[in-house]
Amino acid sequence: MEQLLQLPAVLAGNPQVFADQSSLNRHIGWVHVLENSDPRTYLRGQELVLTTGIGWGPETCFEKYVAELVELESAGLLLELGNHCPAVPAALIQSCKEHCFPLVALHEPVAFVEITEALHQLLFSSQTRRIEAGGEVTAHFTALMQLGAPAETILRDCARLLNATVVLEDSGYNVLRHASAVPVPVDFFEHWQDRSRSLHVTGNAGRQVIPVQIHGRHFGSLIAPDTATHPAGSLHVLTMAGIALGTELLRKQEPASLAFDTACELLDDLMLRKDADSDLLAGKFEASGFPVRHRQLRGFAIPLASCADLRAAARQIERTIGKDLRPVIGARNAPASKLFGFFSAIPGKLPPDWPQTLHLDEVAGYFDGPLYLGAAVNDFGLLADSIRQAIGGCELSLAANQPVVLAEEYPLALLAHELRHEPAMQRLPQQVLAPILALDPARRTECLRVLKAYLASPTNRSQAATRCQLSRSVFYQRLGLLESLLDMDLNDAQSLTVLSLGLAVYQQNVSA
Repeated sequence: MEQLLQLPAVLAGNPQVFADQSSLNRHIGWVHVLENSDPRTYLRGQELVLTTGIGWGPETCFEKYVAELVELESAGLLLELGNHCPAVPAALIQSCKEHCFPLVALHEPVAFVEITEALHQLLFSSQTRRIEAGGEVTAHFTALMQLGAPAETILRDCARLLNATVVLEDSGYNVLRHASAVPVPVDFFEHWQDRSRSLHVTGNAGRQVIPVQIHGRHFGSLIAPDTATHPAGSLHVLTMAGIALGTELLRKQEPASLAFDTACELLDDLMLRKDADSDLLAGKFEASGFPVRHRQLRGFAIPLASCADLRAAARQIERTIGKDLRPVIGARNAPASKLFGFFSAIPGKLPPDWPQTLHLDEVAGYFDGPLYLGAAVNDFGLLADSIRQAIGGCELSLAANQPVVLAEEYPLALLAHELRHEPAMQRLPQQVLAPILALDPARRTECLRVLKAYLASPTNRSQAATRCQLSRSVFYQRLGLLESLLDMDLNDAQSLTVLSLGLAVYQQNVSA
């Protein structure tokens, strides 16, 4: 109706509008000239009624007339004033106001055929565009299915087409994935499961929902706000995206695979800081069925054996750790394949030495090293650091002969690992170890071996000698040679710190 008032054919009639702004949002589906007071016989819905009032008599009940137009979902009433109806009846104005029904009065004569022709051209153009847009949407998602596009690509394109946030949830109302073309409110995922369950039961008011199912398997629902629009119709976009998602998810035979994919995506968001607001990201984890609030959290990483199946290895961890720990497991393939993520537990639920009770040796065929753990944290904002500690320990192969390694106990190695790409850090080995690195390969290797053993036990030279498998006297001779080469006092704390850091960076660069 708002567009109607912008047509030149209507403006030529000097229109007077009796309507509030909300009623002008009514959709016009067709135009019909009606000159009597019995609309039921002639209307089917969404028609704009054009009239001169020639069929109205003094006994016309405008309350009944307008009520029937409203009941038939008519778009509005356009009255051309003239000899038959020189003024708008007061009763008609009153009835239209009471029913919030738009009334437009034309004070100058206008040929109804001009209004009809102009509106029908708009309607046909809109319908043609809708059909064309629908074909484009169908072709787009069909192409994605043929290419085997992953779920995140399908969701991203759906969100882009609707210019909205779309959510894929499973049948338990847990968020599997989401994509958004607009900023997401911080509280968007808060109490998602409870809110979504309630909305499903009460008719999904305020949002558009289509089931994601194919070949008799129901995977969940695809959800967008009711404000989402598209020339092809938002439900058509959601339906085609839902079919493409169903095809993609059908290839994943187990629900655990869906959980693994969701965890990988969320962990990437966490580690790459894709969401600056930690409350929003915490809400995503909670909405996806991974509790992080009011929990004890601890990052972990574990190297995978060659050719180990990522999903199968993740399932083995879930089966082994026990019911009191909730894992969130992702995967990385560089520089070597590993599973990583974090464990979530209710504070006080686990004994202090619980890391040592994890019997991952029972599934050792999947793994090629110990389980590395970061620091235990109670703040979600510190979780990424705990995970980085575990990943760093894993990539450095710290204490590889132990079943469980607390990476936080090796702060210097982790610091060197984190700063290994900094130019100043890369230059450090060449500065502090230059005399050793200038030796021939055999002597260089032996000096570095002795230095490493000593730096591991600088206060216990006997233990360092045993680690080197050298007698104490030979070991002391080698230490004297090192002091002479490096021109450093190996009893000096600052020298030991610089050497430890330089050696750690050098070994990491060599292994890389």
